[in-house]
Amino acid sequence: MLAKRVVASRSLGRSRLLSEFLLHVVERHIEGRADDITEQQIGIVVFGRAEGYDSNEDNIVRSYARSLRKRMQEYFAAEGRDESMLLEIPRGGYAPVFTPRVQANASGEEEPAKATPPPSAGASPESNTAPLQPINNARALPRWFVFAALLCAGILLGILLAKVRFHSRTSAEATTKDASPLWSQIFNADQETYIVPSDDGLVIMQRLTERPVPLASYLTGEYRTRAKRDDSPSTAELLKLGARRYTSVVDLDFIANLALLKQVVPARMVVRYARDLRMDDLRSGNAVLVGSVEANPWIELFEPQMNFRFHISAKTDELSGIVNIKPRGGEKPIYGNPTNDHTYGLIAYMPNLTGSGHVLIVGGLNTAGTQAATTFLMTPSLMSPILARARDSQSELQPFELLIGADNVATHASRPQVIAERLQERLAH
Repeated sequence: MLAKRVVASRSLGRSRLLSEFLLHVVERHIEGRADDITEQQIGIVVFGRAEGYDSNEDNIVRSYARSLRKRMQEYFAAEGRDESMLLEIPRGGYAPVFTPRVQANASGEEEPAKATPPPSAGASPESNTAPLQPINNARALPRWFVFAALLCAGILLGILLAKVRFHSRTSAEATTKDASPLWSQIFNADQETYIVPSDDGLVIMQRLTERPVPLASYLTGEYRTRAKRDDSPSTAELLKLGARRYTSVVDLDFIANLALLKQVVPARMVVRYARDLRMDDLRSGNAVLVGSVEANPWIELFEPQMNFRFHISAKTDELSGIVNIKPRGGEKPIYGNPTNDHTYGLIAYMPNLTGSGHVLIVGGLNTAGTQAATTFLMTPSLMSPILARARDSQSELQPFELLIGADNVATHASRPQVIAERLQERLAH
């Protein structure tokens, strides 16, 4: 069966969820159950979403569909180039379409391919396409609407400024940056690399409620259920905040910078919101997790193997910081920013959950801390000595952690520098 050959290929075989997605829609198509090939049903059956979940707020199906379309195109362009049939999932729906591969006739001209009809007799032309989800036009409070509009405008402006700035850099700087052996490990043609920016709506929600959100609660959505039980006048606003998708301009700036690296394989680089990431992604692919554990709860999975760990308190009267599990001579047990004139960031490079790929954690105690870490990471003159020390006798890059310090000037980091480091041989506890 064509679909089974696709999911068994290198293009798709490493991702369980993408494979299940494709097999699910193909099976429904063959069974003539076109009405079941909808975003809502795919979210429930393949991604374990609850009955009646809001697909306007949770776009995991759309996100994975984009990746699936790319992987399928890649398969038919390479491993499946000899397939007599093509399998596609056209945009605007999730129903698969099988078409014969275009063949050249005797005159050398290509003959047009015709789509195979759906298996169910008498089905309408529209039965091969899932209905588009309606836009939620529920009226929000004016104050909230203004806040959201301004925030979105700020993000769009940040993207524009980032593109202008990065494309104006000289080719010499880009070449020097691209020489880093780190990026050859993070980006490759055989695996997805998931870039996961911070969930800033989650951060604001935690600060307002003074309640931390661990990964388990984040994955199940229980933290929103708990807020609903409070039954306070501000609950509706908090629930909206916890459901919205906000991230910082610093994160977008970093992602734009990554996209310029020569090692990036565009078809394999996937920007995925933290709420849409799945455990399977961190088992089979590479990942760049941006932010602190407060803004990106997935970091929690890797902290048991880390010497430097985030301690973020949602309470304003309690110190947040980066904990140093095993301090050395002259090092502090915790690095915080109580005076707000200095901040700290963290860079950690380690294996993914199965050891089949790599994870890069880049974050800070606040936006300035994350900016300090990303600036240090993307500056070749600062990273080169670290990478040289992190290589083993076979010149293979080994796991490392860097605690970065920087001045915090009006929420912007300046002069990032290494405060402490841990290399592979010293990471084992």
